[in-house]
Amino acid sequence: MLIQLNIKNFALIEEITINFSEGFNILSGETGAGKSIMIDAIDCVLGGKFFKNLIRTGEEKTYVEALFTLDKSKVSEVLDELDIEYEDILIISRESHVSGKNLIKVNGKSLITSQLRKIRAKLLDIHGQHANQELLQRNTHISYLDGFIGNEIQSPLNKFGSLREDLIKIREEIKRINGNSDREKLLDYLKFQIEDIEKAKLKENEEETLKEEYNILANVEKINNSLAISYGILNGNEEFGVIDSISKVIAELASVEGHFERIKKNKQAIEEAYYAIEEASHEIRDMSEEVVFDQEALDKVNGRIYEINTYKKKYAPSVPEILQYHERIKKQYNEIVNSEKIIEELKEKEKEILSKMEKQALIIHELRVSKGKLLEEKILKELVFVGLEKSRMEIKVIREEDFNDRGFDEVSFLISTNPGEPLMPLEKVLSGGELSRIMLALKCVFAEKDEIPTLIFDEIDTGISGAVAQRVGEKMYQLSKTHQVLCITHLPQIAVLSDYHYFVAKKVRDDKTFTKIKVLSKEEKEFEICKMLAGDSVTEATLNNVREMIEISEQKKIEIKK
Repeated sequence: MLIQLNIKNFALIEEITINFSEGFNILSGETGAGKSIMIDAIDCVLGGKFFKNLIRTGEEKTYVEALFTLDKSKVSEVLDELDIEYEDILIISRESHVSGKNLIKVNGKSLITSQLRKIRAKLLDIHGQHANQELLQRNTHISYLDGFIGNEIQSPLNKFGSLREDLIKIREEIKRINGNSDREKLLDYLKFQIEDIEKAKLKENEEETLKEEYNILANVEKINNSLAISYGILNGNEEFGVIDSISKVIAELASVEGHFERIKKNKQAIEEAYYAIEEASHEIRDMSEEVVFDQEALDKVNGRIYEINTYKKKYAPSVPEILQYHERIKKQYNEIVNSEKIIEELKEKEKEILSKMEKQALIIHELRVSKGKLLEEKILKELVFVGLEKSRMEIKVIREEDFNDRGFDEVSFLISTNPGEPLMPLEKVLSGGELSRIMLALKCVFAEKDEIPTLIFDEIDTGISGAVAQRVGEKMYQLSKTHQVLCITHLPQIAVLSDYHYFVAKKVRDDKTFTKIKVLSKEEKEFEICKMLAGDSVTEATLNNVREMIEISEQKKIEIKK
């Protein structure tokens, strides 16, 4: 669970540290005080989208750090996958600069946001102010249902997705082969190029060999002259040459090496040099006999180089690239010649894949139908608790004619909140308060299943009041028995149920605005709930009313715990 949040230079916050506890945590304060900024900071440190305007005015960077206690069974697999060391505490930090630079660390290890989001999914779920609107988008309903089904549907979904990728590739290949409209012209053109390149009998390293031959044949006189001079210096003409001189040095050193140990070592080194030079001398002599001017050979080399350059201008910048091009057009030629057979084979593969996709999609469909009924029951049970006991609901799973990226189903949530009214899509029948309660019901169902330790609700109480607000508060308190719950609220009926009440205030000092937060004492909590109930007109009667509300809520909490 989230135990501490450290924020610096984030929106209106200069620097604060907030310690959170388990159970039901409430955040309240005047509109604009910065309650949602806290949620934005949590979202940011866990990989949410960052906007530069979140950096406090006049500052270059913002820093948010969150500390979590770990239930290793839930998040350890992801941490192990990312090679992050951990014990009982997980420290996640994010430093964001005006320049756009982001530095994310988890227990000291640098990560990117996509990796951080994997960890987030196991730690915390945020229901933001705009999340309700997502529920009105019918294309999100399939994700809600699949999320409820969980691991059981992942295997067929993964298999279906892999098959769909194969199908797309095969259809693209069929389209490419069928795209050769001027078939005969293209065949003639490719055949000419294939035969032309084959006629040249090009070899991979031929250019290098030809250049070497040309350099020798074009410089025979110069090469032979240098070889002759070199051989003469090494072997001598009428006088001692280098080899004879070194031999004499070796003999002189050999005559005295018994008197001085270091001479022996140096004599051995000179002997090694002697044998190497002698061998090189023989090689020079052999080369001088081999290098003979041959005009016919030179013309032949020049002709071949010219021919290769002609092919390089026609086809590709180098011989290896020409040979690669030759292989490509041979393959293309064979594909066109055998296109009917190839297309036939591809269409057989297409049928086979479609059959396998149908099988997986049917498994997915049956899971959605059966688990959809279970999800209906669970949601309706939760709706009864939050004052929508007369609601009817259906999760409609319709098999479409064509495949989509998740099978062949269209999923839609239908509801009727009043007796006698037909089932209708959510967006056509729900008020803001009803939508909030349905979203809370969904969150309760999913929280029971996925066991995410921390749930955050940012104004889940939109559009509700009175007894309904009390039931919503009781439902969130019930959730807090198995999860840490953080909730931003304006409603006293919810606030009275809190285990810990945090008050967020906005202060102005030296023409600068600051957001502050504090945990309220028992008396401060009573006073704050009075203000939530009656504004600034706090009277003794209001206080007594609030104390009675808190006393009743404490009894209700005891009942819920049972």
